Amino acid sequence: MHRLHVNIFLIYFFFLTKLSLAQDTTPFSSVNPIGEISDNSFANNLGMGGVGISNGSYWHLNNQNPAALVYNRFTTFEMGIASDVRQIVNSSTKDITGNGNINYIGFGIPVLKGGKWVTSIGFNPYSSTNYKLFSQDQVVDLNGDPTSALVDYNYDGSGGLTEVYFSNGFKLGNDFSFGIKGSYIFGKITSNISSSISNEPQFYSNLFERSSFKDLSLSTGLFYKNEFKEDNFIKIGLIYDLNSSLDATRFSQLERKIPNSLSVLVIDTIYNNEMSKFNIPRNFGIGVSYEIIDKLSVGIEYRSRSWNSSSGYGDNSSKLYKTEFQVSTGIEIIPDAENVNSFFKRVTYRGGLLFKKSPFLINSEELYTTAFTFGLAIPIGTISRINLGLEVGKRGNVDKLSIKENYLKFIIGSSINNIWFIKRKFD
Repeated sequence: MHRLHVNIFLIYFFFLTKLSLAQDTTPFSSVNPIGEISDNSFANNLGMGGVGISNGSYWHLNNQNPAALVYNRFTTFEMGIASDVRQIVNSSTKDITGNGNINYIGFGIPVLKGGKWVTSIGFNPYSSTNYKLFSQDQVVDLNGDPTSALVDYNYDGSGGLTEVYFSNGFKLGNDFSFGIKGSYIFGKITSNISSSISNEPQFYSNLFERSSFKDLSLSTGLFYKNEFKEDNFIKIGLIYDLNSSLDATRFSQLERKIPNSLSVLVIDTIYNNEMSKFNIPRNFGIGVSYEIIDKLSVGIEYRSRSWNSSSGYGDNSSKLYKTEFQVSTGIEIIPDAENVNSFFKRVTYRGGLLFKKSPFLINSEELYTTAFTFGLAIPIGTISRINLGLEVGKRGNVDKLSIKENYLKFIIGSSINNIWFIKRKFD
């Protein structure tokens, strides 16, 4: 088999065999060389099904549409911790795994009064890879007849990419604003695919890969907000990436190892710190929201990346990418924001739905995700919030893809608001 085909074949092999042991996070993070791309939802966005492109807020930073930053009038610190629990199901087994970590940090400052210029810096995950898988198959002889020997395959991968961003939103008039977001994306992903034969336990082979990524990314946004009736607003948001390719340094080698030993015999070096370009399609998103100030907000949004045969690495011979899209809809309700006698009437309640198609094929089948979301914003003092976001969903299909994933994602975040750079006045 040609060496360029080896990795693609082995990565997809476990979807074609009986998977009997699951992983730390999700097996689907093994399909794309950069892992699963994050949706970058803050806790308040997650609670509304991911709605954020058209949902500018006074109380929260917006890391999805930089143009919507102009409606944040406070100095704001955002931080979120995420946790998830996943149940991996195939035709014979079920397994439950979970993890948790810091998900995002953001800091925003109004530079000019009246939202004429608001700037924000922060970081969040760009993509993640985390899986451990096992499969088993029967060895056949040169005539294609099955033998008594079995071959065991183990797959594991870890790492991910981080995005550090600098966003700016500018008012263009009473209703329009423009934003630009510059990001530095970096990180490392490693993987191993090992195999051993039952009647030759003295050694096993392993394909080791390590890829380091880094590059700058630039995206833009537009935002329109019109008050067509007192305290009633229509909001329209638009985002578009200007550049999303990544520089990659790739190392890959075939090894032979002895069990319980550190000795490694290198059979072949496939990539020796070679420079490559990983092409990511430009992200496009549009959304529409309706808002009644401090009472109601409802929105629907669409995002898309046109993955195709030119996406990914240039030497990707499989070309299994397809267009990716996500539809999100959500609502938030505040029963009575000014009711000082009832705490629960001042709480913001959120709910949402999302439907997503992933960019890759598995067993020639497309991968879909459906999820329900819920959320709360608990007021702390007068202008700060504790945000809770919950997403419950499923993706995959045992009959078509040989695997299904049920998951629960939870984010607890804080929006700490304050007023800086304003002179005190005394009577």
